[in-house]
Amino acid sequence: MKQIKNPLVANIDRSNGEIEISIAKKYDEKEEAMYKSFMSVCSTEDKELVDTSDMDKNQTMKACGMQYDKMRSAINEVGEGGLTEKQKKLPPALQKAILEKMKKEGKLSEEAEAAYSKLLSKDDQKEKEVGPEGEIKKVDNPKDVKVSEKHKG
Repeated sequence: MKQIKNPLVANIDRSNGEIEISIAKKYDEKEEAMYKSFMSVCSTEDKELVDTSDMDKNQTMKACGMQYDKMRSAINEVGEGGLTEKQKKLPPALQKAILEKMKKEGKLSEEAEAAYSKLLSKDDQKEKEVGPEGEIKKVDNPKDVKVSEKHKG
């Protein structure tokens, strides 16, 4: 997947008979990380934030960008030392990004710090691999293994 970039916005001022054009990034540095996290989750998880399952890459990015603009105020809300109720309903990856932003800004309470650590520990845990029981057998001589017609290459 290509790198997610902060979109540019052009402003055109036609006052006093002169035209002034300015181009700037849409989101400031503080919000840019949140935007990128949102877009990453939205574009990879088809039905998490907006249903993008039947869309190509360009349509997905447009739909996710519009969804970010709709949810922007809730995502960037400042809670008292932790996540707000609206933010607690967001996917864990976004909650983590919000808590990271708050930690960098020094706005994280001790309780929220514990929640942040818990979120990190969940991400760090590897899922246990589970194999089909009774189907795996140790074979001493590979020549003794019979391969079904379906699995022959």
